[in-house]
Amino acid sequence: MTTQKKTEAPAAEGRARVHARFGWTLLLVSLVFGAVMETLEGFRWAPLVRDAWMQRLWSLAHFHGAAFGLLNLIYLPWADTRALSEGRRTSASRMLMVGSAAMPLGFLLGGIGHPEGDPSMGIFLAPVGALFIIYTVAVQTLAAWRGPSA
Repeated sequence: MTTQKKTEAPAAEGRARVHARFGWTLLLVSLVFGAVMETLEGFRWAPLVRDAWMQRLWSLAHFHGAAFGLLNLIYLPWADTRALSEGRRTSASRMLMVGSAAMPLGFLLGGIGHPEGDPSMGIFLAPVGALFIIYTVAVQTLAAWRGPSA
């Protein structure tokens, strides 16, 4: 039993560190992107203000990137919940990070080079990312209701 705790602790510590780095990086990138986008909008940069789809999708990319950066940061104490097996903790952690990158990236790519009235093909990353994040939230919700196992 002592051996199991020793092997789980480094994995959980590494997982928490990865989420901290990923969360802060995603938050920084998203906030800088949002500030640049708002500056371009303020200076009435023609390609952005003329294109309602680009403006909307890029705003969604900025918002979701920042929100998921924060989600990764608040996920740190839950990354090591004892109500989940190590395999489930690892998969939930990975799904959260992949989803946190895929969804904003899908919105960003959806606003680039799109045909009239529709987002470009990159938008397909957004629902995939959403499914990954929903998986992690569902797993953690069940773990929270289940409580720590002995």
